[in-house]
Amino acid sequence: MSDTSQAGAPPPPLPHSEAHDSAGLRTIVMLCYVLFLIACVNGVTAIAGVIIAYVKRHDAVGTIWLSHFSNLILVFWVMVGATLLFFLSWPFAFGWWFANGFVWLWAPTAVLPLLFGFILFPVLVVWYLYRIIRGLIRAGEERVY
Repeated sequence: MSDTSQAGAPPPPLPHSEAHDSAGLRTIVMLCYVLFLIACVNGVTAIAGVIIAYVKRHDAVGTIWLSHFSNLILVFWVMVGATLLFFLSWPFAFGWWFANGFVWLWAPTAVLPLLFGFILFPVLVVWYLYRIIRGLIRAGEERVY
């Protein structure tokens, strides 16, 4: 039996449709945005959305969908960081205040978590919703984020 293939030759290209890939990536991007919107209620689905964004980001190189995946990843990590900052600032602020015998000189450290919680966190929530809704609209229009 004779082998007609050449050693080291690249495999023949598979049939490839860029329109099909674009439609598939568009669907995945919109799914990720919906998962992020649902996360406003349950707080967990954004994790699935960012995992999908990380996995599919490589497939989106050179397309408009890369900007959407990058947006989703950025929004996720900013909100995770802000949430951690909010929840971790309380023990540090009040621990320091209580450890110093309720010295009023340290009272501003106890006010910082309140400032963050009641002023900065709502601003971040509006920013989150803006980025997600804007991305969903632009993905529906097949435009770059």
